[in-house]
Amino acid sequence: MTPNRIDPRHLRFFVAVAESLNFRKAAEGLHMAQQALTRQIKAMETTVGVQLFERDKRHVALTSAGRTALDRARQLLRDMDDLVVATQRAARGEIGSLRVGFISFVAYEYLPTILRAFRQKYPDVGVELHEFLVMQQFEMLLDGRIDVAVLRPLYRDSRIATKTIVRSRFVAALRNDHPLLRKKTIRMEDLSEEDFVSLPKRLGPSFHAQIMGFCSGAGFLPKVVHEASDAQAVVGLVGAGMGVAVVPESVAKLNTAGVEYRLVMGLPETAEIVLAWRRDNDSEVLKHFVQIGTRMMRAR
Repeated sequence: MTPNRIDPRHLRFFVAVAESLNFRKAAEGLHMAQQALTRQIKAMETTVGVQLFERDKRHVALTSAGRTALDRARQLLRDMDDLVVATQRAARGEIGSLRVGFISFVAYEYLPTILRAFRQKYPDVGVELHEFLVMQQFEMLLDGRIDVAVLRPLYRDSRIATKTIVRSRFVAALRNDHPLLRKKTIRMEDLSEEDFVSLPKRLGPSFHAQIMGFCSGAGFLPKVVHEASDAQAVVGLVGAGMGVAVVPESVAKLNTAGVEYRLVMGLPETAEIVLAWRRDNDSEVLKHFVQIGTRMMRAR
């Protein structure tokens, strides 16, 4: 048997009478006529099927059932008030959750800066972190496993919106005994006879294509002897003596053993770090994260 449902207004009327044990005072506090309040209490008693008050012309008291109802009514009213507040806060993006994906080398500098600022401003938003490989790019965004990613874009996708937060120059990653380290800066031409370590080639504009374009502009076709799945693996192979690599300056913050870096002069482009998210994601929490990420990186 389905129980009758109580009108939420009756809860407030009931609590007002139960706390004052005086229908006249309760009615005045509720800005309503005493007779109307009496009718509402009787309606509630009819709904629940039990007497909540013992009353005569001089005396009002809660029954045993009424005392139980008072505790539950107070809690329900608190829950209703909390529901309103929580809903409003969620609409403003002040509570909720956010799943943040990232590639390895942003975890050393950029991601911690953004997360600290975000959690300070929105402490009631739960943040889940998910690391992924550079070559996975937008996969986790498109299949709904994360809400936003901090990454170095290899290509563009019309379904993904991006916001550039960092632009880095390019450096040459060299084994720490390489002769070119005698120079303070180098040019691409200085690398024309070197074996290269690179990210894999893929279709469309990419980091691989960008580096190949730098080499072509310097008049040579690089000999790529090894490929690796992400920047950390690339510089790891450089440290192992497998070749040289041209990488964004931010990669130098990985502090890979056996590897030193030199700025490559004369290059026409920079490497970008971006925040990326699905264009159809209208989450207010996401908007706050993008705003804070953009502001924190500009302030550096």
